[in-house]
Amino acid sequence: METTKVKLTLIIDKRANKVIIAEAKKDFVDFLFNLLSLPISTVIRLLKNGSTLGCVDNLYQSLENLNDAYLQPNQNKDDLLKRHVTAALNAPPLPPEASPTFKGNVFYRCVNHDYVTDAANTNCPGKNCSLLMDCRLRFDLFVDSGTSTCNCKKPSAGEGGVVKNLVTYMVSDDLSVTPVSMISGIELLQHNVKDIGVLEKRVVELGIDEGLELLKNSLKSKTALTNVFLMKTELKDVAISNFA
Repeated sequence: METTKVKLTLIIDKRANKVIIAEAKKDFVDFLFNLLSLPISTVIRLLKNGSTLGCVDNLYQSLENLNDAYLQPNQNKDDLLKRHVTAALNAPPLPPEASPTFKGNVFYRCVNHDYVTDAANTNCPGKNCSLLMDCRLRFDLFVDSGTSTCNCKKPSAGEGGVVKNLVTYMVSDDLSVTPVSMISGIELLQHNVKDIGVLEKRVVELGIDEGLELLKNSLKSKTALTNVFLMKTELKDVAISNFA
């Protein structure tokens, strides 16, 4: 199955062989924040018991500190930060085993949120939502191939995902995420680089393999981007150029 790859731009310290910062768009940040929605059992299954705590704390803090102005109108940070044991229709680009599985093929959802359950009339876990999950869904094979028999109208979800496509985002090597600003960028470079001549700009791609490695490193390392994109023996770059 062909998977769409996500591109991001790395600013690298060539001398130290280390990622200083990554410039990322909405799709990569959505992927990172959606890692928070994965149940621990799914993470363990994906990584074959190779998960330990690491950058995941920084992901949690980044979303917690992110101003609501950058979120989609139908998104609530608590949906990810305080996840209930239900499934979300919008899953991160990971292998099929990352998707929830159920014994039956009839499920129910709330009109305002993308949670699903196999128990009709369950209270919706969405923040400040008092509706019941009573819109019937039927799935033939997978969650994303389902059709709904609910006649309710769902509010507009914008372009989807977690964050808005308003700005470029800065992602540090330890996966701290913030909207790009000139001041924070300069401060980060001053703190990590003494000689700007050692910097290089490199555009890389994130596919399923890199996604799994990033998930694994986010749980056990503070240098996740360096480990995934610079420590590989065979790194296929989309573009490489000197930083200017």
